[in-house]
Amino acid sequence: MNANRKRGGITKNFQNWRGGNNQNNRQQHNEHDDRKGGGVTELKRRVTFKTAGGRGNNRGGIRLSDIRIRQQLEADEEMAGEITELSPQGGNRGNFNRNRRGGLKGRRSGSPPPRMMGFQGRKKLQSGTSGWFQVTIPHGSKYEKTFVIQSLLEQLSPDLFIPYYYRVDGKDAIFFVDDIKIAEKLQDVSRKISTPNGFKMIIYVRSGIPQVQIDDNLKQRMKVAMTKRYNAPNKALDLSQFHSDPELLDVFVGLFRPTIMMAVIDIIAENIPELEALNLNNNKIHLLDHFKCVPQKLPRLTILHLANNRIQNLSSLEPFKQLSLIELDLTGNPVKDRYRDQSMYTNDVRGKFPKLQKLDGIELPKQIGFDIEDEKRLTPAKASFLCNSAGADIVRQFLEQYFIIYDSDNRQPLLNAYHEHAMFSLTTAYAQQVNNTQRLYPYISYNRNILRTRDNEQRQKHLKIGRLPIVSLLSELPATHHDPQSFGVDLTLFTEKLILLTVTGLFKEKKATGSTEVVRSFQRSLIIVPSGSGFCIKNEVMHINVATNRQEKMIFNAPAPQVLQPVPEVTSQPIAASMNDDTKQNMIVAMKLNKQNKIPAEAFVK
Repeated sequence: MNANRKRGGITKNFQNWRGGNNQNNRQQHNEHDDRKGGGVTELKRRVTFKTAGGRGNNRGGIRLSDIRIRQQLEADEEMAGEITELSPQGGNRGNFNRNRRGGLKGRRSGSPPPRMMGFQGRKKLQSGTSGWFQVTIPHGSKYEKTFVIQSLLEQLSPDLFIPYYYRVDGKDAIFFVDDIKIAEKLQDVSRKISTPNGFKMIIYVRSGIPQVQIDDNLKQRMKVAMTKRYNAPNKALDLSQFHSDPELLDVFVGLFRPTIMMAVIDIIAENIPELEALNLNNNKIHLLDHFKCVPQKLPRLTILHLANNRIQNLSSLEPFKQLSLIELDLTGNPVKDRYRDQSMYTNDVRGKFPKLQKLDGIELPKQIGFDIEDEKRLTPAKASFLCNSAGADIVRQFLEQYFIIYDSDNRQPLLNAYHEHAMFSLTTAYAQQVNNTQRLYPYISYNRNILRTRDNEQRQKHLKIGRLPIVSLLSELPATHHDPQSFGVDLTLFTEKLILLTVTGLFKEKKATGSTEVVRSFQRSLIIVPSGSGFCIKNEVMHINVATNRQEKMIFNAPAPQVLQPVPEVTSQPIAASMNDDTKQNMIVAMKLNKQNKIPAEAFVK
């Protein structure tokens, strides 16, 4: 009941709007009406309460009066019947074709149009990350560049600006500015400049950056501009506000664009790799990830200026952390606004660059700390190490004889290789993530890994003392076949009474015919002492582990060792004659002769 009453009221009001008391209104609207018949034939309007998505020409819910008001306000932009396609914000104007589905372009179906406020109702400019703005002058191609720029400078006086990359695009003139205050003032002087043909100059401003293609021609032009900015005596390059260089005003070289900055870094690395100081102030730089190549390409860089850019966090400076910077300038960056305490800011920056002596133009007090030498490269790793070359042949011969017996079917002759009171222990790392064939079952029962064996009785049980218990244990271990080419020998001590060496390498466990041989890695630490007419092992620790995939592929694949040439008889005979049958005494004599450089390296080779 109430709904019907409300519907009747709405219908009555709508009919009154069409009634005879509003002839003037009807005449006024028909004067601008673009529907068929216009002001000639009176249209019979039909009232409907369907949603905007239903049938009907005005699908967007746009009132005709709003369209007429908009057209009236923008009539002076049409400039002799030519309607620009740019909106006050630089976008495309909406298409008011009512026969097109959806009503106004970009507006939700059925939503009311915004209240028109003329050009004073335009949105406020947003700076964005780039800080650049595109200025478009519709039909600017009709006017000389000098007239356009001079007219704008007069309107903005006393402010000055540089029109970057001025060009004509179709009927429009386009240029760019890098200051939001200038951009806002240019927007405000729209329709305040009279053109030679009597129309007002329309100015549209929006956030945007020019497109650029980096080619050899552009790189060459940048190189010429950089040459003029380079200070050779100080090895310093000034690239502050590089886009404003007089040589480059007609092209875009904003260093905040990673592709352009990378091209600049490549030019520097190619021509002045010894650069020590670089000034990048006032370039609107906000991303620094692409600078990670700088420590490698410019390793001598120690002074870096990044003032008046858009760096938000100190973490952005990670790409420069490997440089030994002594001077850094971050003045005018948002990162400084995050700190209320200057000392905390200084400490955080010094945490990344401990050698820093000057920050933001201020000399820093010397930092209290330990005197640490500059980082140095380690010497390249070698397969073997010999503390004394005189022990090389003795160690080689001993190991050859030992592993020949160890890989044989009978290990009992190893009794002569161990001291009467020798000590031996075996350790292994129990790997649970390997298959059953790789597991170290044969060695677990003898494992004396102290990290896993907590019981003192078990520890004592697995420590073998004496040559007989040691060789008995070795005889119970699986048969093996060692790869001599995988051996690494470290001779860490070589004296008259003691030899300390460590042997690492690979071996295969011999299996029954048809079964797969398992590859193991080993490490054996030996203490060798003179005994009787030769040498024997006084203490040994053997460690067995599962071989890696890489080690499994390496075993027995190394090239054959170079055959050693026999020692010339003229050299070996005098040395042999000077030694008696006592091997211990022979070793002492050999070491003395070696210190006197009287024994060639081939003397101990048989």
